[in-house]
Amino acid sequence: MSKNFIFASPFWLLGLGFALFFVFYSERKMKKKEGAVFFPLGDLLSSIGGKNLWFGRVSYILSTLFVVSLSLALSRPTLKISKTITSTEGIAIMLTMDVSGSMLAEDFQPSNRMDVARQVLSDFVKKRENDRIGLVTFAGMPFLRCPLTTDHKTLLKLLGDMKAVRRQELDGTAIGDALISSGQRLITAVEKSKVVVLVTDGENNKGQFDPILAAKMLKERNIKVYSVGIGTKGLVPYPIVDQSGQKSYQFVKIGFNEESLQKIAEETNGKYFSASDKDALENVFKEIDKLEKSKIESPTYVIRKEFFMYPLSLSVIFICLFFLWEFGLGRKLQ
Repeated sequence: MSKNFIFASPFWLLGLGFALFFVFYSERKMKKKEGAVFFPLGDLLSSIGGKNLWFGRVSYILSTLFVVSLSLALSRPTLKISKTITSTEGIAIMLTMDVSGSMLAEDFQPSNRMDVARQVLSDFVKKRENDRIGLVTFAGMPFLRCPLTTDHKTLLKLLGDMKAVRRQELDGTAIGDALISSGQRLITAVEKSKVVVLVTDGENNKGQFDPILAAKMLKERNIKVYSVGIGTKGLVPYPIVDQSGQKSYQFVKIGFNEESLQKIAEETNGKYFSASDKDALENVFKEIDKLEKSKIESPTYVIRKEFFMYPLSLSVIFICLFFLWEFGLGRKLQ
């Protein structure tokens, strides 16, 4: 018998021993009954009357088959389809996304920086099926939007709902604090490879932690930072909406500190990228998609296919035949 075939409740197999004993007992009783009185013409009379020697055995044969099939059903014969250890490749990734007001600048066609970044990040998540990915957004302060998870459906919904900050008191760019917040979520991750993907279009101007100091703290925890600076250099169109809802544009200079982002990446043995438009940003995340991966082992669930319904169906058939025989044809012939 295959090791994958088991009886989930083997105790009920004792019923097979009971059935065997019942057959032995009934057969002995039957032979004593047949040999009780010797009559020379008994066989002839039995054949004339249509009685067969097996008629007396039908009842106990049917009842025995009922006990056997019911015992097999209660013992739950089961086939284990799968019990394996799967080896998948994955890393822990915290997407750390700048949602400051400057992300509304419309130098990324066909829309603004935020809409394009949202789309590119979503496409990136869809390609990383085996990774646990989380999301931290930041402006003047960081917010954990999603902890590390393989529930990418929920993560994609949160990415889809991500919007730039419009309230001035919440605006700003706290890169250092965002790195620390993301690093805290990665410290306890079981994966060997831990990565922060920092996406920003501004320069650190808020928060308690200096970005370079934050990067050094992440390096001590073996966390890499892949920094992405987005936006074109020079003047960019920024939308202004007045009280009547009319939209107009003002050309402003919004830039990020490229040197600082490079140092953050270098300090953690990561890499720095610059994206000046949608195509460039997509290419950046294609490069990030090629990040190193580490193998993690996780047990798959065991698929069990039970066959109790087949012997159970037979037991119903046998007990029905038993009663039909006892109160029908068998009662007349015995």
